[in-house]
Amino acid sequence: MSVPAAPPPPRSAGARYFAWLYSESAARDGVAALLAIEHEIMTGARGELDHAVAHARLAWWQDECARLHAAQPVHPAALAARDAFLAAGLPPPDMRMLPEFAAARLACASLGRETTAGAAAQDAARWTEALFLPLVALSAAVARVDTGTAAAELRALGVALCTHEQLRDEATRTALRTTLAALPLPIRAALRALIVWSTIALRPVAVSRGALLAENWIAWRAARAAAPPAQRSAG
Repeated sequence: MSVPAAPPPPRSAGARYFAWLYSESAARDGVAALLAIEHEIMTGARGELDHAVAHARLAWWQDECARLHAAQPVHPAALAARDAFLAAGLPPPDMRMLPEFAAARLACASLGRETTAGAAAQDAARWTEALFLPLVALSAAVARVDTGTAAAELRALGVALCTHEQLRDEATRTALRTTLAALPLPIRAALRALIVWSTIALRPVAVSRGALLAENWIAWRAARAAAPPAQRSAG
C-alpha cells in the first residue's frame, strides 16, 4: 500500500516554502515530509499550549522519531519521509534530536526567558543534526553529489541558519552570511534549496505584500546564483 505524500509547506511558511519549491522534483516529497514533521513537533513547543499537553506531544514525537529511525513510523509524514529516503537509496532520517530542540524552546518560552547566544547555538546544533543535515543528505542523493568533503561547512551553515532564525540580530546575520559564502562551489547547485532558504533568512521578516513579492525575487536570484554557469547563461 502506497503512502500519501506529505502536503507542501504553505506559502505562509516563508523560507521553508521556498526550500520546498526550489528542491529538485525528485526530492520534494521528502522535503515536504521533513518540514511537516518539524511543524508538528514545533507545534508542541508553543508557550501558549497547556504545559502537560505540550510535553505529551513532544514525548509522543520523541518515540515517533525513534520509530522513524528504525524504519517503523506510524505518522503519515514520518511514513512519507521514510519512503522518500529509501527511494533515494538512503536510510530513514535520524530526527531524534528535533523533539529535544523543541523541548528546549518550550522551556525557554514557558519561563519567559530570552534566548542567549550560547543557548541558541546549542539548540541549533540539535536542529542541524535532526533536520538540516537530513535535508542535505536527501538533496545530495537525488543530485548524485558527494558532500562528504564539505561536512564541516554544511554543519556550520545549519547551525548559523537556526541560530539566526532564533535571534535575528546583526551578529547572527553576519555569521549566516559568512557560512553561506563558505559553501564550496561544486556542491552549491545540489543544495540550491537550502541556499535559497538561508538567503531569504538573511532579510527582515516579511510583513507586507510587497515584502512577500520581494521574497519571490530573492529566492529566484539565489537559486539562479547557485546554478552552474552554463545553466545561468541558458536561463
